[in-house]
Amino acid sequence: MDFVYQRVIDSSLRNVWASITDPCVVEVHLPGQASVTKTGDKKYRVSFKISVGFFRPTVNINVHLSGIVNQASVDIEVTGKSMGAAVCGVGTIVIAPTDVGLTNLEINAEVQSSGLLNNVDDSKIKTATAEFIDAYLSKVETV
Repeated sequence: MDFVYQRVIDSSLRNVWASITDPCVVEVHLPGQASVTKTGDKKYRVSFKISVGFFRPTVNINVHLSGIVNQASVDIEVTGKSMGAAVCGVGTIVIAPTDVGLTNLEINAEVQSSGLLNNVDDSKIKTATAEFIDAYLSKVETV
């Protein structure tokens, strides 16, 4: 499935860039109780619990950044798995300053789901992903 996300963020280019590329900054802005662990050069793992009925499984998302153009764009690869569902995706995040000190952000990605997520309509996965990114970037705006 193709995933496209665009937003103007009320934060400086420098802050938005750090919120994408610096694992320590990523952890500060994640909603709920999540942890970020650096797993290698330009690699980190995001771990958090989700509620699924009476279950609270831990979800681990591995993130690998490459093709970095400082404070302009970065290629991102994500893989994650939990409770018989998996997702993997590759894409590019592009940011650019506006004339009034805001930051434009655009994500273009190709995402594949498997396991139990095959039973979920793509539109619901896109909506949930966009809502998660919105919540994350809202916290970036408060810094």
